[in-house]
Amino acid sequence: MRPLFSAETRRRQQENDPKWHVKAILQAICTFLAFIALILFAAATAITNKYYNSPHGDWSDWMPLFPVLISLIYNPVSFSLRLRHRGKPIHPGWDVGFHLLIWVLGVPSIVLSVGWGWFWWWQPVLYRYNNGYIPCYGWNFWSEPCQPAIYTAGKFEIAANVFLGLLIIFEFSLFFLACVAAHKHRMAVRRARMPTRLSQLQYNRDPEAHAAQEPPAYTPSEEHPSNGTVPSATKYA
Repeated sequence: MRPLFSAETRRRQQENDPKWHVKAILQAICTFLAFIALILFAAATAITNKYYNSPHGDWSDWMPLFPVLISLIYNPVSFSLRLRHRGKPIHPGWDVGFHLLIWVLGVPSIVLSVGWGWFWWWQPVLYRYNNGYIPCYGWNFWSEPCQPAIYTAGKFEIAANVFLGLLIIFEFSLFFLACVAAHKHRMAVRRARMPTRLSQLQYNRDPEAHAAQEPPAYTPSEEHPSNGTVPSATKYA
């Protein structure tokens, strides 16, 4: 069986990002959770629109689709880019921005979805006739025999919010790892620029001392060592 990552790709990934395998596993988990949550929230929204034709509960079901869709699109794309570029690192700023966006949208979405879910309307059958008939008015109006659709939608909402909650947790883990990678990248850039900045600072303070510490420039001999003539300039392509 051919491995997903070649040996060269794994070597480059390990050199560029030692935690690349952890991020890849977390992204695969987030993709799976987002896919299941998308199906469950879409099913709950469809049931609400079909049986009640009312915005009640509908907006709280389709609002979580935004972070779910972003996660479902970005994580596979980021994973495929790592595979396609054979270990070439992606700028950590992209991971920081997208995972933060998913987390920021996911937290209020799950709060509103849970707070306005259909399952809060569930109630048991409070009274029935002696022959077993259940009147669907008064205290029995929101019972399951009278309103079976909200029980089905509520079950979809509960399952969807469980997957959304797990998605938020894993996305926050990816956001934390991206912040660590961004900090390391920023420090590496600063270290790379440090000699140039120190040289510029020294030159601004004392140009003469800076020039004295510089190695002498190469000056070719005015006369050719063999015939004493001035060599002609050589043109390179």
